[in-house]
Amino acid sequence: MSHARFFRVVDAPRLAALALCIAAPAQAATFTTFDPAGSVGTYPYSINASGVISGTYETAGNKAHGFIRTADGTITTFDPKGSLITQPFAIDDNGRVAGEYTPHNRSRSHGFIRETDGTITVFDATTHATYTRPAGFDADGNVAGSFTDHRRKSRGFIRSASGNVTVFDYPHSLVTGAYSVNGSGVITGLGLLKNFHKPDRGYIRAPDGSFTSFLVPDALSTEGLSINASGTVAGDYYGKDSVTHGLVRDPDGTLTSFDPKGSQETYPSAINASGAIVGTYQVGDDVYHGFLRKADGSIRTLDDPGAVSTTPTSINDKGVVIGYFKDASGLVHGFVRTN
Repeated sequence: MSHARFFRVVDAPRLAALALCIAAPAQAATFTTFDPAGSVGTYPYSINASGVISGTYETAGNKAHGFIRTADGTITTFDPKGSLITQPFAIDDNGRVAGEYTPHNRSRSHGFIRETDGTITVFDATTHATYTRPAGFDADGNVAGSFTDHRRKSRGFIRSASGNVTVFDYPHSLVTGAYSVNGSGVITGLGLLKNFHKPDRGYIRAPDGSFTSFLVPDALSTEGLSINASGTVAGDYYGKDSVTHGLVRDPDGTLTSFDPKGSQETYPSAINASGAIVGTYQVGDDVYHGFLRKADGSIRTLDDPGAVSTTPTSINDKGVVIGYFKDASGLVHGFVRTN
């Protein structure tokens, strides 16, 4: 998630298998639909190893609240004090939740961490942060994410379990986006360089602060979106064909492009320990399907039955997929897909 010029190691990308992958019909699976009480739109974002889900749901009056759904279907809702919009983005295997909330005055947004006993700690990446957006936890309880400062510059941060914050920037970047962190504290994201004539780059930041960048040859922009325990990254790139394609970066630096059959745009969301990737692909104006790409490169379409549009957002190491879908009446619901 960063851009680098000096003190970076640039991979010699070996772009493999740019050919389209074939999307096969999905195997028999169970979809469970759910909505918190009073929801007019449900958006699950993260699932942990035990199948506990966190996300946000909308209610009347343009408000949004956080929720936690356990594997048995029990839903608990919550908000930091004074929140108008609560957006949980990550849940760890202990059940701790991290996210962002916007107060009623909408002047800025703040980060939060919700402990398993319901205690909520509110924080800003720095005193000058105008928004703070946590992306995930590492195994030690540290939280990584992005924030915007008073100069409107986006930067990365790591907040330790004790509350200390380390700020980082991809070298020579105007924007550093931190989108995912694995258990070892390795972060991936996007670095947008100050030199607009150079393409945006994906990056991997090691716990020692060193950066490794990656870029699809001739792409206008490349970004890392999710990283698993082995360091494999799921991302995307915007090509000279003006199309967004899916991307896998292996730990050895190999880059593999992919698209489900018929895709006009491909947007990966998450990768699990086995290398399975979920995301969305577009086939027409406002027509989206979910996909599941296995580590062997095979791709299956993944749509909630009866959905007009399906958006998978996360997959855990057991292969349980979560996301949301729009029905024929335009309402958005959460779903859980199990094999």
